[in-house]
Amino acid sequence: WFMKGYLSQRDLARLAGVSPMTISLALRNHPSISIETRQRIHKLAEEYHYRPDPALAVLNAHRNKKSSSAYQGRIGWLTNFPTKAGWRTMIQANGYYDGACVRAEELGYHIEEFWCNEPGMNARRTTQILLARNVRGLIVAPLPDPRGKLALEWDHFCAVSLGYSLMTPHLHVVMNHQFRNMKQVVEQLHIHGYRRIGFAMPSSSDERVDHNYLGGFWIAQQDLPSAAAQLAPLLAKNFDQKIFFAWFRRVRPDAIVVAASLIYRVIDWLKEENLRVPEDLGLAVASVPYRDTNISGIDENVPSIGAHAVDAVVGMIHRNERGIPLRPISHLLEGVWTPGQTLMPKHASCLKVLQ
Repeated sequence: WFMKGYLSQRDLARLAGVSPMTISLALRNHPSISIETRQRIHKLAEEYHYRPDPALAVLNAHRNKKSSSAYQGRIGWLTNFPTKAGWRTMIQANGYYDGACVRAEELGYHIEEFWCNEPGMNARRTTQILLARNVRGLIVAPLPDPRGKLALEWDHFCAVSLGYSLMTPHLHVVMNHQFRNMKQVVEQLHIHGYRRIGFAMPSSSDERVDHNYLGGFWIAQQDLPSAAAQLAPLLAKNFDQKIFFAWFRRVRPDAIVVAASLIYRVIDWLKEENLRVPEDLGLAVASVPYRDTNISGIDENVPSIGAHAVDAVVGMIHRNERGIPLRPISHLLEGVWTPGQTLMPKHASCLKVLQ
């Protein structure tokens, strides 16, 4: 009497000899259901081509959204800077954290910070502490090293990384779309009338975003009209004032895309040479610093990145997707251009000559 492809959740429950709630939990791989029961129910669902009712799924999602979320547990915010608060020096990290905390509370979770470099910590000890504190999900905050590593017993956790600074292990990533953001910056500079658009930042700044800044800049250059100059970029391991001005005098840009973390330092350097921003030179960034309305560039809506990281982790908890993924997924959020005050509204070339 069971027709393949026409089973309801209640029908599948009768076939399996369990309650409909058990079916729902098992199909979501909830850890409260034994592995043996989950495997048996998944096998029956596959054999009878069971598919959940999409209308019912929408209704349940609507009910869950309207209802207040009960406390679900903790989500760990993992950092490994030399000091406990060192991660807060990263240009956008505080924004990620603020957004993550708000979204976690909405979903019934609490964000708790864990410093992996605390004396006496190792992979085993950190794992034990996290499990003892009922931490099932993890968000790896940006690391100090652009090719960072983090040792943990990952099989116990549902985890994502904010950005590409975590190289080992390779987790799901949540980050802004740096490649497209950089392309948009170059396009906007051209719209503003700039024709000699430069690119200058420490090599580590580009490395920690998996070279998406340089890639987006280079592609955007190729798409500009032939009248626009294609200037050699500056990527320096030791990015300082001397190296910056040696490049500046050689390529003579009328606008520069710089690293967000260094833009105010570059402005000070230019002042020392009697160059004004934006009157004499335009500056822009692919990532406007959190809560800074002065800089021209891409507003990433930084808190939304932290919020999406929480959404990703909570979804993995519901699906019981633990451990290092075989096929990591990147969740990329696109930014929006913000005019700021470091570009002229309509640029006319007036760059001073450096002697």
